[in-house]
Amino acid sequence: MPSKMTAAVLYGSEDLRIEKIDVPALAADEVLVRVRLALTDGTDLKVWKRGYHAKMIQPPAVFGHELVGEIAAVGKRVDPRWRIGMRVIAANSAPCLRCYHCRRGQENLCDDLLFNNGAYADYMRIPGRIVVENMLEVPHSVDDQSAALAEPLACVLRGIHEMEVRAGDTAAVIGCGPIGLKFVRMLSRRGVRVIALARRAAPLDIAKRL
Repeated sequence: MPSKMTAAVLYGSEDLRIEKIDVPALAADEVLVRVRLALTDGTDLKVWKRGYHAKMIQPPAVFGHELVGEIAAVGKRVDPRWRIGMRVIAANSAPCLRCYHCRRGQENLCDDLLFNNGAYADYMRIPGRIVVENMLEVPHSVDDQSAALAEPLACVLRGIHEMEVRAGDTAAVIGCGPIGLKFVRMLSRRGVRVIALARRAAPLDIAKRL
């Protein structure tokens, strides 16, 4: 295991620097992942422009949160099912499971939501709570590019679940960015008639093909 790694560190508004920093040290319940692929989404773009996110990241800090990687090291108290070399994805947050909202099944509104960043680096530390609640093994049949999309796809699937739409229903999708297009695709697969709205013709053309 190297002692140093290359990382993209956010220092402020539109101030992202490539640096050599220490590989994160692990607590007993944490996992170290060697990053195979990391993505950039709309949240990353907004945070880069603003220079911070009140809850998710405070600079200076290693940037990025959507990734697929392989386990490089495990803490002493980590469940033995997590093995070195295993390909995994990890969400950038995990609920406390104790607060009012968590007890009502509204984990997305958790009063003590734990965030994690650091995907734009050779290695990323996964906190124990995320290891337990929101880290998943990637099946051999799923490639890195597809696996890295699991987090935004999960957001879309949760939204569709909350909508309670059925085959034959009609749904309007306002905006055809990456998330909007995922809604178009997943709703269509469920037999929902989709009306897609966008300002530009190019994303609408993509929506029609989905």
